Amino acid sequence: MAMTVKKDNNEVKIQWRVANIKIPTESITSIREDQDLHAVPETGKEVSRIGSTFGKTNRVIIDTDDHEYIIYTFNDKKVYNELTK
Repeated sequence: MAMTVKKDNNEVKIQWRVANIKIPTESITSIREDQDLHAVPETGKEVSRIGSTFGKTNRVIIDTDDHEYIIYTFNDKKVYNELTK
């Protein structure tokens, strides 16, 4: 099943396999691209890894005050552009 990432004025919706993740846009502090597969998340934050990590080094990271969402994807530019539009 393909991953879908959609953003509107109120929230970011990420659907992958059986997961349906919703992140309120007002809680997002930053969105960035990253290619360091072995990067360590900030301490004290809960981390959600979304997507398959096998063979993928491109990541898009969504930060909130207490959570870090790491999206593993081949389409990092497309996902990043959708999230920052």
